[in-house]
Amino acid sequence: MSRNVINIYPDELEEFRTKTRERNYLLIDVRQPGEYAEGHIPGAQLIPLPEIESRLDELEEDKNLILYCRTGGRSAVAAALIKDAGPRQGRLYNLVGGIAGWEGKELKDIPHLELFPRDMPLAQTLYRAMNMEKGAWLFYNDLAQEYAGTELGDMIRDLGGMEEVHARSIFTFWNKHRTAPAPDSFEEIFERLDGKIMEGGKPISAWMARLGKNPEDRKLRLLELACEIEYYAYDLYRGLAKRDNDSEAVQTYLLLAEQEKAHVRVISKALNRVFGA
Repeated sequence: MSRNVINIYPDELEEFRTKTRERNYLLIDVRQPGEYAEGHIPGAQLIPLPEIESRLDELEEDKNLILYCRTGGRSAVAAALIKDAGPRQGRLYNLVGGIAGWEGKELKDIPHLELFPRDMPLAQTLYRAMNMEKGAWLFYNDLAQEYAGTELGDMIRDLGGMEEVHARSIFTFWNKHRTAPAPDSFEEIFERLDGKIMEGGKPISAWMARLGKNPEDRKLRLLELACEIEYYAYDLYRGLAKRDNDSEAVQTYLLLAEQEKAHVRVISKALNRVFGA
């Protein structure tokens, strides 16, 4: 019975397909229909990320699933949603680097930083998580200004507001675990946070750099990266919940994780509205 998502690399994919009978696995493209029409890995079935949860009945539980998107971010989100839907007999794979890696394109990324060591005191962990929420808030606010007056801009602004709400929730819990109550209000502390490091251990500049310059392509990349950001946050809070022994902390982390998953659904709907055709 498989519960974990397994990373598979482009060179391993070809070996896997050579050694595995077609009836024993499904190769699933979770991009949008327009992207799929422009080119896809031969034999791939299209199930866009926004439709994954509503089409789970098409994913036979005894089959191995290999998911891919453009660079691996959206497919990681899709794999997480499938995994959370319940146990499977088949294995669940995410193609690292996506179709871009499969086509041999160079992929640039920044290594993940271990920002939450196990021996870090709870109060410090919460403060750092609050600062990462500030980073996401800054990222979304900058982009909301760029797309001001559009449906996309409104959605991005709303995502930024959600990050501030999360930071406020973390502040409340953080305040309970300090040796003394914070001398300043949430608003004052949130204003001072620099938000330099976002989810995945990446600075805002690294996320911004991945958006590119092409106006049309930039919109798709924006929503794609937003999916990644929310997935990283979801994965972070789930991970913190698993390793914490404090029941109140566990419930707080799980609540935040579920809210991050809800953010992914908001972005998925936007993908369908903007790029569904």
